Amino acid sequence: MEDPRVGSAPVLSNWRAARSTERLQRDFSDPDFDDADWTPIEVPSHWQLHPDFADYDGTLLYRADLRTPALQPGQRRYLRFEGLCYSGDVFLDGVYLGETEGYFTSHRFEITDLDAAGGTSVLAVEVGAPRDSSDGPKRAITGWFTDPPGAPANWNPAGIWRPVNVVDTGPISIRHFRAICTAADADAATINLRAVLFVEEPCSVELHTEVAGVVDASMHEVAAGENRIEWQVEVPAPELWWPMGMGAQPLFDLRVQARTDDGTISDRKHRRIGFRTTTMRHFVVRVNKQRVFLRGINVGPLDLDLARMSPEAIRSEVEAIVASGFNAIRVRSHVTRREFHDVCDELGVLVWQDLPMVGSYARSITAQAEQQTREMIDLLGHHPSLVVWGGHMRPHTNEPRRTAAPNVRQQQIPSWNRTVLDRAIRRAFASDDPSRAVVAHSDVAPHVPQLSGSDLGLYFGWFDGEAGDLAEYAATLPRFVRFVSDLGTQALPSAPTVDLDAMLAVHGAEAETLHTRVPATDHHDVHGWIERMQRLQADVLRTSIEVLRVLKYKPVGGYFAGLWRSASPGLTRALIDADGMPRAARDAARLANSPVLPVIYPPTATIPSRTSSPLAIHLVNDLHDTVELTLTATIVDGRGTHVRRFTGVAEADSVAWLGDLSVRGGRIGDDATIELVVEGTELRVTNRYQVTAT
Repeated sequence: MEDPRVGSAPVLSNWRAARSTERLQRDFSDPDFDDADWTPIEVPSHWQLHPDFADYDGTLLYRADLRTPALQPGQRRYLRFEGLCYSGDVFLDGVYLGETEGYFTSHRFEITDLDAAGGTSVLAVEVGAPRDSSDGPKRAITGWFTDPPGAPANWNPAGIWRPVNVVDTGPISIRHFRAICTAADADAATINLRAVLFVEEPCSVELHTEVAGVVDASMHEVAAGENRIEWQVEVPAPELWWPMGMGAQPLFDLRVQARTDDGTISDRKHRRIGFRTTTMRHFVVRVNKQRVFLRGINVGPLDLDLARMSPEAIRSEVEAIVASGFNAIRVRSHVTRREFHDVCDELGVLVWQDLPMVGSYARSITAQAEQQTREMIDLLGHHPSLVVWGGHMRPHTNEPRRTAAPNVRQQQIPSWNRTVLDRAIRRAFASDDPSRAVVAHSDVAPHVPQLSGSDLGLYFGWFDGEAGDLAEYAATLPRFVRFVSDLGTQALPSAPTVDLDAMLAVHGAEAETLHTRVPATDHHDVHGWIERMQRLQADVLRTSIEVLRVLKYKPVGGYFAGLWRSASPGLTRALIDADGMPRAARDAARLANSPVLPVIYPPTATIPSRTSSPLAIHLVNDLHDTVELTLTATIVDGRGTHVRRFTGVAEADSVAWLGDLSVRGGRIGDDATIELVVEGTELRVTNRYQVTAT
């Protein structure tokens, strides 16, 4: 967090914009340029949400009035952009300040000499966000922010989408700042801090740090220009931060001040931090040395108007995710608003944060990818909920997956993206933040020399086969299910509000597969068709999650199921429609995510007719406490109704086989039902199955 220190009144006003032309590009930065016919525009915002620029993909020119008070002697003034998508050239009163690249990173320009006397100036910004070609290598690091699943085909999030502020400091300014808790236990917590200071003349600087009752002060001699200083602060006997269900989530204000040699505060930074240690081995996450099975969900941009999304709406979204039984979130291939991570810290939701890279990139992108990796660590590294850095999604191709499992043979061939670019990204993460696990790339099968593989998307029951085939796949190729980062089927919204063809053409829609799995011709109307596809989505999601939970730690470390919310109405894997209406899959996920869950494994949808078949009952306990319980199994089959009871103890964080149920198939086509009810202290979970005699 940074605090604009120019005063409470807005310093930038009267934003206006125009589509770029050769003449305007040449003249628009001139403070005397006549812009009376330009379009008024709000900042922050995404320009395609303004009716005058709804279909515009090119370069937009912005102008605004800057009004500031005069600087005091020794003060310095900076103009800060908190988020500009995707690149910009910045001018103040016709003077070129510099360029920006990267939609989530902040950019800071010194304007001391231009604005020392205060008064009114004209800020001019040329903003470009050209869309990458779908078939060629990409050059913009925007990931899902540009093409969120469910978004219209022409969506572009271009614009100045985060605030623009003016910051005044003393003669010492903190240009970059980072705070990371690298280790914590009952005895002590260690915080690594890094600051890049800028001064015009050599001087002495005191770095004054306060956190959790600890005060640390150190003097440093700095040279003219930029100076990078790193230091550590130890907090004795800290209160540890824990994931939800494992303990409390204490958070502490960390304040750093850069002081001159006479003790005057010249600049300051503030972060909110928690103390914990996190590791990941074979895709099993440990927090404070305790294993955590990740029952997760992928989250894309929660709203096309992410610039306008309120902190209250973000909190509501995360709370709804928790209420659906998820304990982890993957911020998939994008960087969202910073308030999102604040809420995850407070609720104890673990976060896997991706760098916004999807598909194949041009070789020229390496330096920018490394720089944005470091910027992301500066921006988010202090959050205790963040436990994994993710690098590059599907680096080998820009083509979407069309098979349930990846093509292993194809992925054995080295590529520049996977072998060179992703290695550079991994090094940048690991060197700048050794406290967290790094997954260099996703959806890449095990290959030489990385035989451990990466997290994979597995879509049994959609592209190929049935959902239950995931169990056989896991038994055959256990390395391929160590972490499943996407699964499930797609469906349309419960209440279509736009043209059906448009919803089937949104970004990421797999309409051909939908028509194969759920033919529209089998249904009398669109509502019946949507109900059937949503039921399929719920069934596949539930079965897939149950398979992975039974395989907890042997070898599965967790999963991220489908997608939480669609960015706009369309065919997606989302559990929640863009208007907030839940699909059937949301309720299926809530049941399948129950911390204590009875499961029939391996899953089966059929049994032989007139024959008794054994179905194995397993009990999954994700709680970190031992639970005394009773399981009642009620079977209605070809013999009638019969009941079995199991009584005992479920060990903490375990999976146990309880026994087999004998189920008799009736005539061909008859159904048998099994209801499993687990009861314990403040605990009751019901899971139901239906199998058909064949």
